[in-house]
Amino acid sequence: MKQILLCVLSLGILTQLSAQLSGTITDLKGEALPFASVYIQGSSKGTTSNVDGYYALDLTKGDHQLVFQYVGYKQKVVSVSYNGASLKLDVELEEETVTLSTITVKANAEDPAYAIIRKAIAKRSYYRNLIKGSSCDVYIKGVQRLLDAPSKVLGMEIGDMGGSLDSNRQGIIYLSESLARYHRQGKTDVKEEMISSKLSGNDNGFGFNRASLMDFNLYDNSLDFDRQILSPIADNALSYYRYRLEGITYDESGRLINKIALLPKRAEDPAFGGYIYIVEDLWNIYSVDLTLTGAAIKQPVLDTLKIKQVHVPIKEPDQWMILSQTIEFTFEVFGFKGHGNFTGVFSDYELNPTFPAGFFNNEVFKVQEEANDRSLTYWDSLRPIPLTQVEVEDYVKKDSLQRIWESKEYKDSIDKINNKFEVIKLLFGYQYSNSYKRRYWTVQAPLTTVQYNTVQGYYGDLRLTYRQEYDRYNMRWFSISPALQYGLADNEFRGSLTFNYNFNRTHNTFLSVSGGRETAQINNRNPISRTHNTYWSLLFRRNFLKIYDKDFLKVNFAHEIANGLKFFGAVEYSERSPLENNTDFSYFDQDREFTSNQPLGGNDCSLCISNHKAFTTSVSLRWRPGQKYMSYPGRKYVLETKYPEILLSYKRAFGLDSDFLDYDLLRLRIKDEVSLGIYGWTEWRVEGGVFLSTERIQLTDFGHFRGNQILLSNPNNYLSGFFNLPYYEYSTSESYVQFNLQHHFGGIILDKIPLLRKLNWKSVFSFNALLVNQNERVMIQQDPYFEVAWGFDNVGFKAFRLFRVDLAASFRDGKYDGLSFVLGVRM
Repeated sequence: MKQILLCVLSLGILTQLSAQLSGTITDLKGEALPFASVYIQGSSKGTTSNVDGYYALDLTKGDHQLVFQYVGYKQKVVSVSYNGASLKLDVELEEETVTLSTITVKANAEDPAYAIIRKAIAKRSYYRNLIKGSSCDVYIKGVQRLLDAPSKVLGMEIGDMGGSLDSNRQGIIYLSESLARYHRQGKTDVKEEMISSKLSGNDNGFGFNRASLMDFNLYDNSLDFDRQILSPIADNALSYYRYRLEGITYDESGRLINKIALLPKRAEDPAFGGYIYIVEDLWNIYSVDLTLTGAAIKQPVLDTLKIKQVHVPIKEPDQWMILSQTIEFTFEVFGFKGHGNFTGVFSDYELNPTFPAGFFNNEVFKVQEEANDRSLTYWDSLRPIPLTQVEVEDYVKKDSLQRIWESKEYKDSIDKINNKFEVIKLLFGYQYSNSYKRRYWTVQAPLTTVQYNTVQGYYGDLRLTYRQEYDRYNMRWFSISPALQYGLADNEFRGSLTFNYNFNRTHNTFLSVSGGRETAQINNRNPISRTHNTYWSLLFRRNFLKIYDKDFLKVNFAHEIANGLKFFGAVEYSERSPLENNTDFSYFDQDREFTSNQPLGGNDCSLCISNHKAFTTSVSLRWRPGQKYMSYPGRKYVLETKYPEILLSYKRAFGLDSDFLDYDLLRLRIKDEVSLGIYGWTEWRVEGGVFLSTERIQLTDFGHFRGNQILLSNPNNYLSGFFNLPYYEYSTSESYVQFNLQHHFGGIILDKIPLLRKLNWKSVFSFNALLVNQNERVMIQQDPYFEVAWGFDNVGFKAFRLFRVDLAASFRDGKYDGLSFVLGVRM
């Protein structure tokens, strides 16, 4: 049976190749040249070979000049007369012969490459702006293979990864193809429509293929690879690159091509290695063969990234565009070793088209409804890069496996194994699944819910969740979560019930209804986690967590009214009661006394809360002007905006009688992120709040801030909080302004320090400030506060880069107040 299948697959490949012009591209030794370019001279119609050197190209009847091109090899032009019958053409390419015979290089003289690069740099902006707009078809094929995989990771069995791995622990884990129409205008306007998509093993899925992610324009000053990498012809490239002229060669059109080696001055610099080919006199890019290391982008799991581009003249003499681009990478993480590539063929260019008014809008990427419904015949008729036999086998195998994976019998069998109860699940949690009907029952791990504080003592949660999903992509779902909590010290049961319903993924409409009894932090920003407080109380006898009892019923609703404009609303009724310490247990420091459960401790109860009720409503509008987004069938994914994000919120507490709170609070928040190229990026946030009236207000509803009084913190909260600010000293019922700024240098500073640059750390500067209006109702310290900090991010080893360390100095009323070390752990 296996032999029959392979014969059928081979026949499919031969049929595909014999239906048009096809053949192999090799070197003079007969070795295949993968991803070599083939195009019709004078046009942008072309393709590339696959990893085995096979190519296939549709031709119209008549005479054609075909250009075969591979970086590092002599260009070859072949005349072909095509009459409609199948035509096979195998081509051998000869390695390029470069010569320096006409160039005299004197001792200690500057390499001739520098003069060429300077001319290319001088023309960079010209070529960046020469073509105002373009449209083209883009075919992308992505393949990722595992070359080795462990049998277990962190004690968990890996198995064969759904049939992807063979007995040698190797196999294709990702295979996808796509065809899109890609439009550009100016420097920023982009629009891409995915016409068709095929993902091995998922007939209703879409791969990572996007032309905009393949559009690496070396005429830009820098390119975004998570870290900004400097182009070899950037304005300041000479500060980061050394250049060496390897020699000159001529293409079949008689152009003189300069081959220049790129040598980063330091391995950790944001710079490429490899080669760039520059056309003499035009000083434009002919092709590139670039390498980028994991050290250069501060990603140790990446070994090497390679980028090959072939540029072709669309309109003589100087209007050139990318014909093909291949990105290859190798990686190693958690014992997985792999290799992958994404190859894009850009064809049928239309230069400077007239786009209708409103064509470019905030929707930058759209997938057609029927994109993944295309037939095999459809794909065979348009696929510019022939599939290899291994890829054909992967499609056949995984498409067959998918039918099995989606069957009720298979899902029931897997559920039967996973649902088997084991005693250890009492500690680490348990989930019972009915995958076919998309129903899931979960018991949260009791081990992770056991906490400690001085009010409840040791306490634990029993949390259950039932979740029903209505589609395979979780676009619509609901969940019900009851929770029961018991504290050993206060001998109190508390319970709650939460209902969540997600309506859709297009407007992100969401409803949550919850109620019951729970303990809540008096500082409603929740500045210290209950886990951190548990450690600090038991080990260091510090109880920073200040809580109160709350009986409540709350409704939350969110909906995107229009693109970038989102509404949030909440209504809550609650009855609140103060709590007192019921235990003073700790493991160490027995001679130190715990502070009371009052925020500032001591006997002064000017800020103590009393029994009260609250009926509050809040509405918020978040505006992200110019928000870009991607549209998929039935769902929407939000991208960046180049403008600041604005959030305006209003909260009203209704004084129904003398037991109820009565106040108004208006808040405004603005935040943004600004890229500075290779010099990193700056993110900032400013928030202001004012109480319009405070007829009756308790500390629970003051304006609080995300302070920090312990060693550990979460870097994800740094842009909205402080390193050293006490949790309650600056709380206010008047008005306040808070400002936070962080600049991420992205390695640009540490790259200059010989020892530190090997660590792949990234330096960060922070500035935080707080100005609170003097609050006459309470006597608490409210001088202007600010702090500056210097830190190192991306700290860890290999793939474990979870840590950030900061040294922060704080100042009150312009005077130095203290220095602290903060360890950030991303959870």
